[in-house]
Amino acid sequence: MILASFIHMETNKKSDMEIKFIYNSTQIKEREALGYAKSLDQHYINEIDLEKETLTERHWAEIATALKVELKELIDENNDYYQDELKGKDFDEQDLLQLIASHPQIIKTPIIHSTRLTRFIKSPYDFNEMDLAFEEIKKHLANKGESDE
Repeated sequence: MILASFIHMETNKKSDMEIKFIYNSTQIKEREALGYAKSLDQHYINEIDLEKETLTERHWAEIATALKVELKELIDENNDYYQDELKGKDFDEQDLLQLIASHPQIIKTPIIHSTRLTRFIKSPYDFNEMDLAFEEIKKHLANKGESDE
């Protein structure tokens, strides 16, 4: 029973320290930001390259909710596909979810998503600030683990 509690606590700590890094590998600045993300101490980086992987409509809805933005705010209006095919058109929420899931290249990326923090990354240097925030989370989790014993 104690071992099961310990394993559950360690699993929760690991998932709390996992960062999903959603990016487009065709963009050099996003690959650079991934390098910075990988340098975060004590974090597991789960890379999601939208050139190779897809996320479901449900995932995109959860990410928009975590970012506290409307679905349309996930879209990069400077993207070529958006400019050529979508600009000026009006979409309801379900249409946007289908569009985002089927054409992930229109998403503003990179995005980091974890149990504690979700945000757009505007610059690879954003990770300096985030490493401090994650350090606070790590301390909180360590203290929480101590009080559970």
